[in-house]
Amino acid sequence: MIEINDNSIPISNTHKRIFRVEMPIRFADMDADQHVNNAEFYRYMEEARMQWVHSLGLAMTPPAPVPILAASACVFRAPLKYPGTVTAEIYLGRVGTASVRTHYLLIDNATGTLAAEGYGVSVWVDPSTNRSIALPAAVRALQG
Repeated sequence: MIEINDNSIPISNTHKRIFRVEMPIRFADMDADQHVNNAEFYRYMEEARMQWVHSLGLAMTPPAPVPILAASACVFRAPLKYPGTVTAEIYLGRVGTASVRTHYLLIDNATGTLAAEGYGVSVWVDPSTNRSIALPAAVRALQG
């Protein structure tokens, strides 16, 4: 199920920010319309998510348990353009037994404009069984 909220209350007012990273907007990110292609917004969220996982000291490749993306959505608010940088902020959402929801804000650093907001649901999986496992302790500790 895709969730789209009314956005009357900013995610930053209701959820704990757990990670922030600035990334360059690459020339190759643009499309023929001279703005960043919508698919690249998902790449910015993915890069932020994987840098966050790495910052927790967790494995990102097999044979160790790894996070996989089970669901995601993005609402585009404003275009991004090259050259420039974008900041991705990650906010902690629902923490389950084997999954965690993370919310994303993508901010155009040149203007301070909210370019997009989205979410992802990550599930930790044991590659040897291809089954979900309990969330790593480092992720659970973020609830506190």
